[in-house]
Amino acid sequence: MSQSLDNTIAPSLSGGTIIVRRRLSKKKLRRFKPYLYLLPAVALLSIWMYRPLLYTFYLAFQKWSMVPGTSPVFVGFDNFEHLFHNKSFIDSIGNTIFYTVGLLPFSILIPMILAVVTDRMESKSKNFYRAMFFIPMILAPVSVSAIWRWLFHPSNGLVNYLLVKLHLIKEPIAYFSDPGFAKWIILLITGWKMIGFSTIMFSAALTSINREYYEAASQDGAGSFRQFVHITIPLLSPMIIFMLTMSILFSSQWTFAYIDMLTTGGPYGSSTNIYYEMYRFAFSSLNAGLSSAAALLFFVVFGLIALGLNMVSRKFAFYDN
Repeated sequence: MSQSLDNTIAPSLSGGTIIVRRRLSKKKLRRFKPYLYLLPAVALLSIWMYRPLLYTFYLAFQKWSMVPGTSPVFVGFDNFEHLFHNKSFIDSIGNTIFYTVGLLPFSILIPMILAVVTDRMESKSKNFYRAMFFIPMILAPVSVSAIWRWLFHPSNGLVNYLLVKLHLIKEPIAYFSDPGFAKWIILLITGWKMIGFSTIMFSAALTSINREYYEAASQDGAGSFRQFVHITIPLLSPMIIFMLTMSILFSSQWTFAYIDMLTTGGPYGSSTNIYYEMYRFAFSSLNAGLSSAAALLFFVVFGLIALGLNMVSRKFAFYDN
């Protein structure tokens, strides 16, 4: 009798154990599901971003010409010492600061004003003007460079033609060969491209502002300017700091294409920046170690700037909760 009872209990216990194990496996699967979904993105980032980044750190302390058959040779901090004794690199730092500061009106001040002005228009007019502002952003840098090269051409450019006709200049100017004009034109082209993107970003931020604030302010007698200063700017502060961060961290990348297409860093290094100098170190001088050292140096500098701006955002950005 007891033997038959044990025979009936044993299958039920084994079946219960199987059910418990299945539930535990399902819980484990649920726990690891988010990581499984993230795995393809993490793998791609590791292959295309983090692996080259780590390899750049490695090359920063090596000397390597990238010639097939040669191997990197460890040189310690010699690459960093050569950087600070390289006049073109020092000049590029000054030009980088020039581009960074010069782009701030094009990425923050002008787009914010354009976004506020167009926000008060009718929907059709608003969409038309915003689309017109955004068109330069979607144009390829090569096409943009070709257009501006023709506009500022020394012999048959439209700018020289108009200035001569208006008797503002006596002879045509070779703008891209003049140290006094080259980097200003690069700044103008990059800023012209940036206005559209920044205007769209500020316009999107304006849509999240509650209109009741403006209605209450107008009832209290506040004019458009006071509403802009005391309502619009504080509520746009997160976007202002975001665009400030974007402009500081990426201004050198945005100007790189136009430097390469129009001036190649000249004349006499007057229009170059740190990214173009890295490019020249690697592909003109065939010195991957020097280029990697410059990249590592400014990775640290821009990383500290990003952390500082993040702290500024936490302290000064105002969110309408």
